[in-house]
Amino acid sequence: MKLPVREIPATGAALLVTCAVEVGLRLLPLPRTARLFGAPLRQTPAPPAPEPRPARLGARGRRQARSVQRVMRHWPFGDTCLRHALVAGQRLRRFSPELVVGVAKVEGQVRAHAWLEFDTGIYDPLRAAQAYLPLGSTGPEEQ
Repeated sequence: MKLPVREIPATGAALLVTCAVEVGLRLLPLPRTARLFGAPLRQTPAPPAPEPRPARLGARGRRQARSVQRVMRHWPFGDTCLRHALVAGQRLRRFSPELVVGVAKVEGQVRAHAWLEFDTGIYDPLRAAQAYLPLGSTGPEEQ
């Protein structure tokens, strides 16, 4: 698939941010890394949303999101949800995203997942956020 000329700048920027995120993840605590990249880590519970809906990003935001997805697909260190969310958070920072980390028990193992939340919805390319309980929130048995 050929890269459209108008998406070259956004893809180049996403590549540079991905490199910086990789360094940040290796050298800094997650809350600081997330804050530096414009998507602070949510550390307090948010009111439960009725149903997650995709964020409304507009044409420019969708172009930024596509560029992040394009870079992450080829990233040699893996396309983890945390890396993806941090890079997307930086590229979409004008929407004031929050990084959310959630956990779930899947087949007897505790799994984690990261996504972004905005006032206009969520950014989760894996569409898995609904299956995870955000850290800091109370579980169903405690409500």
